Amino acid sequence: MSIAAYQQTITECEDPRRIEYRVFLRITLDLEANRDADWRSAALKDALWRNLELWNTLRADLLEEDNALPEDLRAGLVSLSFSVDRHTRRVLRGEADVKLLIDINRAVMQGLQGVPQPAAPALEVVHGA
Repeated sequence: MSIAAYQQTITECEDPRRIEYRVFLRITLDLEANRDADWRSAALKDALWRNLELWNTLRADLLEEDNALPEDLRAGLVSLSFSVDRHTRRVLRGEADVKLLIDINRAVMQGLQGVPQPAAPALEVVHGA
């Protein structure tokens, strides 16, 4: 069996939550690496774009009727995705920094790992953003 075939088999058999976690991790690390960059930075814009793309893809999946997540969790994540969109626009205009986006992604990553989440006031604030 070739290495490529072996890697493909691993990918096909891997838990989707672990795959989602890794995608969130890569994007979040890029956001963190550019945390102090000027809002006009190409690297920051690239990280923000990939984060938006991730959240838009997640939203589309959550809105599918056959999505197996509980309805209240789906609704909360969809709402959060719109908050990510709004906050990203503020960052791109130089009106906010990326810390909130990093915090949101980290909280989702903990959820994907099964880490219990205390009531998160920072996420509730995002709702009104």
